[in-house]
Amino acid sequence: MINSKRRAVLVLMSAVLMLGAGIAQTQREEGPILRPKRPIAKPASPTLLVICDLACNWTLDGAAKGRIEAGGSAKEKVELGQHVVAAATEDGMDKDEKELDIKAGGQTIVHIALLPFRDARLKAEQEAREKAARQQQEHEHVAREETGGLTWTDSATRLMWTKSDNGSEVSWGQAVDYCRKLRLAGHSDWRVPTLDELNGISDSGASVSCDSDKSKCHIKGNIRLSTGWVWGRKITDVSGQIHVFTYDQAIWSSGMKRYEKKFDRALCVRRSGE
Repeated sequence: MINSKRRAVLVLMSAVLMLGAGIAQTQREEGPILRPKRPIAKPASPTLLVICDLACNWTLDGAAKGRIEAGGSAKEKVELGQHVVAAATEDGMDKDEKELDIKAGGQTIVHIALLPFRDARLKAEQEAREKAARQQQEHEHVAREETGGLTWTDSATRLMWTKSDNGSEVSWGQAVDYCRKLRLAGHSDWRVPTLDELNGISDSGASVSCDSDKSKCHIKGNIRLSTGWVWGRKITDVSGQIHVFTYDQAIWSSGMKRYEKKFDRALCVRRSGE
């Protein structure tokens, strides 16, 4: 009986020892069973903050992402690696593109500057228009010359005259400037005439329609005048005076001081053969 009890005690003690050994082995392999584990921090996801200086539609790697107001921004999550951000104004005339290489998490700011592209385009367009206008004027000028009748040369004085006046109201200074800058029939030495030279082409026997056919101008060479009031000067006087071809030259041979400006025109002359 005693031996049976002793065997039972020995078996129980052996079981307890085996259980303790198992727990110790487990603790050695895994650490304390109740010890809390520290959470592993995740890296921040990469994002883009896209800012546009003008209202634009933007894309990320070719995919449309919507509209950004002028001076506004848009935020978008991305993956690490290379990306292309592009934007265009709403009319599609001006565009900008940025290539990015995202190597870390966090926010990357992308500035889209469309205003410099727009300014450069508008400047180029303006220059193109001005160039086209100059070319058109040159073509028209050549065409007029080719048709002939741009000038008339007085065989008596060898003075070459423009076949028409400037066609609009000018002051004395503007008349001088107009003739000095005139390029006509291959010549660039045009000037305002003297009163004596204007007298020289007055002809009371000539009758040419002028002032939109409201009047008749007494002038040689069938020169067409828009009003008949032409700026001239005395040889010894640099200030302008008026010669009026709608009246008899004997009345106006001495010129007239600055009459109604709205009638005053520029008729240019040069020495033929110079």
